[in-house]
Amino acid sequence: MFISQSQIRMLKVLILVIYGCLLIALSAFKSAELFLPTIYQLEAFFGGDKLMHLKLSIGLSYLALFALVKTSSDVTLLSVLLRAFAVCTLLTSGLLLDELHQALVSTRRFEWWDLAYGMAGIGIGFVVYILGFLLRVTIKR
Repeated sequence: MFISQSQIRMLKVLILVIYGCLLIALSAFKSAELFLPTIYQLEAFFGGDKLMHLKLSIGLSYLALFALVKTSSDVTLLSVLLRAFAVCTLLTSGLLLDELHQALVSTRRFEWWDLAYGMAGIGIGFVVYILGFLLRVTIKR
């Protein structure tokens, strides 16, 4: 059975969308004070609130870059860097909007550290993705 490149790309985007929806649902449930014991258990599983922000942001960043940045053999490093930076800028904007939303909701509170850990996670995902791209390019030579 042969899977085309467009089908693989669609699968990558589908996984990203599902993960993004889960993160949005997690934030919405916490704002609505639904499933709080489960959410707190999830935070404890990840090592606490801040580490959860970091780890979930790393995952989101890497998945978004994996799904949205073209890395075929004919793509230059500069092109990959610019596209990856654009994707990470969009992710950071979404993170900032979610954190600002928390400042407006009475059941949540805005924390600079949450934003910092989330941005650090996006940055780590960016670095890991670019290093992986460079490793693939180097191995192919």
